[in-house]
Amino acid sequence: MISFLVQGGVVLIPILALSVIAVALIIQKSVFFIRIRNQIEDLGAYVIEALRSGRAKMVLMELEQMSCPEARVLLAGVLARKAGQSQELINLHMESQAMRSADELEKFVPYLASIANLATLLGLLGTVTGMIVSFLNLKVSGVSDPALLAGGISQALITTAAGLSVAIPSLLFFHIFRQKVNRTLARIEIAASELLAFFSRQKRSGPSA
Repeated sequence: MISFLVQGGVVLIPILALSVIAVALIIQKSVFFIRIRNQIEDLGAYVIEALRSGRAKMVLMELEQMSCPEARVLLAGVLARKAGQSQELINLHMESQAMRSADELEKFVPYLASIANLATLLGLLGTVTGMIVSFLNLKVSGVSDPALLAGGISQALITTAAGLSVAIPSLLFFHIFRQKVNRTLARIEIAASELLAFFSRQKRSGPSA
């Protein structure tokens, strides 16, 4: 391992540091998305049906126990409705909770894209510096000895491979997490719209939940 670091040159150190950060972020976000996974496929419809059938207290307790972002947004709306607030205030409560959930969902995800770009550029930098070392060795020696080129070329190849090894999985998980964020935000928007529409219909028809 030490000889590998020596051959890779100083550029390999930040690449290795980025790899450690990337692994930590991937593990953290993977655990996060597993923890907030929604057990009910259509949570909005489930909550509306519970409210329609007079099970408001039960559904409130269920929403409080859920950790998925949809549940938090719907809980904010149901609590605001229960407090007798207007449709506009209910909408504001749900929007505020949705923004907090979106911020939590996207936390650290953009860093993976930055790590992928930095690792690629650092690998390229190691390639360029390795080739510069190779040609400087030739210039100093004054002879065309392939052995003199070996050190610089080795450094160039090692840093390039290391940079790509960090960049590829970082970029892959960035897109995976981005898709999960987009799908979750879409579910939040759909569930919130359905609940607001239900409250609006209730208001027009008279009785409240």
